[in-house]
Amino acid sequence: MLGHTVALEIFTSDPTLTGAFAVRLPEFGTSIICVVLASISIWLILGIGTRTVALAGAAIYLAHEALVPGFNLFDLQAAQSCLLVASLALPLVIFGGGRFSVIAVQTPEPV
Repeated sequence: MLGHTVALEIFTSDPTLTGAFAVRLPEFGTSIICVVLASISIWLILGIGTRTVALAGAAIYLAHEALVPGFNLFDLQAAQSCLLVASLALPLVIFGGGRFSVIAVQTPEPV
């Protein structure tokens, strides 16, 4: 979901345009948030610091959605995406990355 948000900010997906997937350069604040969200999504895929990164990613995503121009509290698309990010981040914050996490306390296996 975080990577999808970054892609929506960078790529133009209007099929009526000649360059349907042309790259556009967002403004400075949006591009900083895109870089942070992209790095957070990569860290989550790799399982690095899963609890902290999932909490930070959810907070930054929710702040990004709230600061988007034209944000409406009763917008169904925005509410659905915020609910999806929060529900996907909650198990990671509570349980962590598990045994597949890169930085995890591994107990030695019996011989």
